[in-house]
Amino acid sequence: MKNIVRKIVNKVFWIFKILRSSFLSLRYGISPSKRVIFGKRVRIVNFRYIDMGGQIFLDDDVELCVNKTMEDVTPQLVIGNRVHFGKMNRIGCDNKIVIEDDVLFAPHVHISDRNHGFEDIHIPISRQKVTSKGPVVIGAETWLGFGCQVMSGVKIGRHCVIAAGAVVVKDVPDYCVVGGNPARILKQYNLMTNKWEKYDD
Repeated sequence: MKNIVRKIVNKVFWIFKILRSSFLSLRYGISPSKRVIFGKRVRIVNFRYIDMGGQIFLDDDVELCVNKTMEDVTPQLVIGNRVHFGKMNRIGCDNKIVIEDDVLFAPHVHISDRNHGFEDIHIPISRQKVTSKGPVVIGAETWLGFGCQVMSGVKIGRHCVIAAGAVVVKDVPDYCVVGGNPARILKQYNLMTNKWEKYDD
């Protein structure tokens, strides 16, 4: 009996979540056919700069913040299909961030293509211009572990694993496992042997 009640409650909860997500999709101008699921307290800033695919899951407290802070740059956040954002993910885009298909985010992942200028010691950092080293790309099928950070100008290849707590400050080739601060390659898939192998610098 308890199992039946639990199944009914879960189904009602899921239906409510779908209806709520449909309402929020319409609010942001997303076609309901894209089947975007919203968790609680999701925050999207400047949706007009976001190109969103289908079957996207936005878990609780996700923030997608796109801001036009650089005069000569129109920001763009591109999100592919079947992307799963974990709880408390933060995406800060002032330049361009591309998240390709089937990317999986653990909770507390932070991606940013921007930084504060600090060069002038006579002006508070908070008042200096925002800078960017370039766009960020997260390759298809990549998994970003708990609490990792991807910084400005970084391109991560296809089917990579970014370990928990890693801080990625330089490009990562396809089929790599990286970890550490700053992140370095730990393993890479060898297409000749069809095996994951320890990476030698």
